[in-house]
Amino acid sequence: MQTSSEPSTQPSTGAAQSRPNLRSLTGLRFLATLPVFLTHAAFEGVFSDAKLSWGFLDGMGSIGYTSVSFFFVLSGFVITWSFRPTDTARKFWRRRLFRVFPNHLAAYAFAMVLIASVGLSVELLPSITQVFLVQSWVDDPAFTDTGNSVSWSLAVDVLFYALFPALLVLVNKIKPGRLWLWAAGAVLCVVAVPTIALTALPDTPKMPLGGVSVTQYWFTYFFPAFRMLECVLGMLMARIVLTGKWIRLPVLPAALLLVVAYWIGQHLPYLFRLSAMTVVPVALLTAALAAADSGGRGTFLGSKAMVWLGDLSFAFYLLHNLVLKYGHLLLGSSEQDGELVGRTWGTPLGITLIAAAFAVSLLLAWLLHNGVEKPVMRRWSRARATPVKGVTGGFHVKDGAI
Repeated sequence: MQTSSEPSTQPSTGAAQSRPNLRSLTGLRFLATLPVFLTHAAFEGVFSDAKLSWGFLDGMGSIGYTSVSFFFVLSGFVITWSFRPTDTARKFWRRRLFRVFPNHLAAYAFAMVLIASVGLSVELLPSITQVFLVQSWVDDPAFTDTGNSVSWSLAVDVLFYALFPALLVLVNKIKPGRLWLWAAGAVLCVVAVPTIALTALPDTPKMPLGGVSVTQYWFTYFFPAFRMLECVLGMLMARIVLTGKWIRLPVLPAALLLVVAYWIGQHLPYLFRLSAMTVVPVALLTAALAAADSGGRGTFLGSKAMVWLGDLSFAFYLLHNLVLKYGHLLLGSSEQDGELVGRTWGTPLGITLIAAAFAVSLLLAWLLHNGVEKPVMRRWSRARATPVKGVTGGFHVKDGAI
């Protein structure tokens, strides 16, 4: 791994020097998918012992939500870190398009096959919104909790990517000495969202869990315009590191702060657990890991194995819930209150099946990553070079990618 002795002090629109590869953040991407996987596994209720099933779900708490918040902060951080002054909005959008949609569409097609195989169907309008990744704008679970339900977060990414070139111009205009102030402002906006939801939005109809209404939950968790605030916070943290304004908080204390904030959050109203309580330590941990890699210190998360798993994390995220949900139904189901419910098993077999679902999800993620994601990125993420007439062996590149 190539690293510099100190983090770059150039802003993200500065000279086009090579920046260190943030291997630890790549490794952390996969580590952060594990709580999401386990939370979705808990929702499946595979254990015959109802007490154990509910204990599993209660034990997962809101850690899966914290992981999703990390993904948004990380997205803003890494994209800002990697953006170069030679980039254009067109180049950036092209890379993002071919990074997101091929995997998404392949996973969605897989979802349709699985849904049909268990005798279910998807309504036309929710299906269309999900294909085009605009489903999270609709205040209706029929749009977000259907098809490949985890793709709701991609609707947030799509909005962020669309606005990123303009946001970067604004973020780069902030004086380095004021970056922490703006980061604090972004945090306050994140905290304000559940506050507004609980005080200004109707509290019925209720969600099955959490004691909040469907609208309050959507407003806080799904609404792209507000979840994008975490991406913007990631952008600000990247600039803090790049401009030398990082407070040099080590990785371990940052991780401990996250543990403490998470524990405190479990005693707060449900909507504050989704991201408001943990967004500060998530942002600090992201920056601390980046600073460690940039300073040549690295962490175990930057090991070859963790980076390999991190490279699979996007595909794994898209596929794991399909394996859990429809794999569960394919192993046996019954109709209860008009819905298909998967069968249950004893504790040893239930644990074995969850482990098997993890292994299958990882294998499918490897296939999707190597069969779709990498070939598409190599072929279409940048414009192909075209020969320049009258120049032997000469090429003119109309577009490019970092």
